[in-house]
Amino acid sequence: MLDAVSPAEAAQASHGFRGFTGHPFPTCFACGHERAAGDGLALAPGPVEGRQGTVACLWTPTDEQAAADGHVPDELLWSVLDCPGGWTGDPCAEPMVLNRMTAVITRRPAAQETCVVMGVLRRRQGRTAVVDTAVFDASGREAGRASAVWVAVPEGLPAPA
Repeated sequence: MLDAVSPAEAAQASHGFRGFTGHPFPTCFACGHERAAGDGLALAPGPVEGRQGTVACLWTPTDEQAAADGHVPDELLWSVLDCPGGWTGDPCAEPMVLNRMTAVITRRPAAQETCVVMGVLRRRQGRTAVVDTAVFDASGREAGRASAVWVAVPEGLPAPA
């Protein structure tokens, strides 16, 4: 279980997002910043001051990202829970990919609702990292959480296009 940071702390953490330069997968749907405006989530999870191995950012779902009922669909929330975990290390220096993830959606955020997205490294062994992620509303109420295993890409594989 993650303890939520405040929206102000999440916004501050985003300034340290390493993916603005040297992103190993710059067109990633969740955290890539080389996508056309409105195409993707543009998450920017950066290190949280005073919390080793923890990243956070803000995310405000757009009207276009919402389902007909005005809330974020589960599959989009799963995407939000994905990439922040990969930024708990330094994927610019050591690219990692998601191996598997288990998530629980407790509440679907509404369009235009400011959310805090977090990731924390639980353990690292060799090329494998176990991380937890969560999405909270601005008051700290959980919308969803996940646990995932990430694996570093071995050296010598072709570089991402």
